[in-house]
Order: sequence, then structure tokens, then C-alpha cells
Amino acid sequence: MKRVSKQLEYQVADSIVELTITIGNAQMGASRVMLGGKVLATGAVTEEKIGRGSDLFGKELAVKTVVADVNDSTNLTNVKYLLTGGKANQEFNFEETVDQHGDAVIYRVEFNFKR
Repeated sequence: MKRVSKQLEYQVADSIVELTITIGNAQMGASRVMLGGKVLATGAVTEEKIGRGSDLFGKELAVKTVVADVNDSTNLTNVKYLLTGGKANQEFNFEETVDQHGDAVIYRVEFNFKR
């Protein structure tokens, strides 16, 4: 099983930060979103409210997404993380090709909230 790990920064403002996770290429997957050791969401994540930017400053959002290759046409997996409500909306895109059809990829992303 392949693994992708990234540490990223996201600039917050005073508004509510939301996270949407999109799994592409007709593959299947699910995510777990945690903030400060507390699980905020599992499964499909769409416009999940993370919190007010002023409260998130200095904290870390940990996201684990497992994508299974179920599309017979490609072994490419990809995940898009969209954060909104900060100083600017920002997309973070990752992709990985599995070695064999039916394999999976674990994407681990940590977002550090900055001003």
C-alpha cells in the first residue's frame, strides 16, 4: 500500500473555515478529519465546518484519506482538499498511481493554521 504524507499551511481570517474532500477518477475512498485529537468528520467530507479562523490559529488539522483503486480503466488515484473561509480559498491536489489494480493509497495531510 502506498502512502503520501504532506504538511501544509493555510492562512486563516476571522470567518468560518470549511473543508471539502473530493476523490477523483471514479475511485472509492473515505476520510477522517481530526482537530486537537477530536474527530470532526468521517467518510465523505463536504463543506465540513472546522471552526472560526481566529480560534484555529496555531492549531493543526489532521486528515487521513484512504483511496481504493476500483476503476478498471486506470490505476491513478487523486484527492483534492479544498479549504475555504481563510484569507483565500485554497485547493491542495495530490495523486498517486497504485502498482496493481485493487491496491489502495493512504493520503495523510496536516494543515497548520497560520495568520
